[in-house]
Amino acid sequence: MVGEKIFYSIAEVSEQTDLPKYVIRFWETEFAEISPDRRQGRRYYRQSDIDMIMNIKDLLYKKGYTIKGAKKYLHDKKGGAGKVFSDFQMDEKTKTLEPIQDSKILKRFNFSAPSDNFDDAEKVDIKSVIQKLGEIEDILSE
Repeated sequence: MVGEKIFYSIAEVSEQTDLPKYVIRFWETEFAEISPDRRQGRRYYRQSDIDMIMNIKDLLYKKGYTIKGAKKYLHDKKGGAGKVFSDFQMDEKTKTLEPIQDSKILKRFNFSAPSDNFDDAEKVDIKSVIQKLGEIEDILSE
């Protein structure tokens, strides 16, 4: 049953999503939100990856979005937070994907309000910093 395992192979994801493996691999290159763990040359997907694949499938196949439009939709839905909210879960009431607030990336950072001692030029957009750190982490984990 879905949700019992932590990781799924691409074959299992293909079966669950009713998508060919090559489509899933292609979407990985197009959508940063799909980020399977890679070990020994194999992909291992979390449930959040599968949920995101289903969301993308819905956007592309049912709602008629282009890939570019789906990327923009997902980016806007996240508030431009990039890889910060790479883990999503399905909200059963609204049937939308929502970021998991206790994702492993978010736990590492303190989101306290910036000090008033800095002027606007010195303030850094914390979300963009976290996005860059997430991208660096992805590169290092490959």
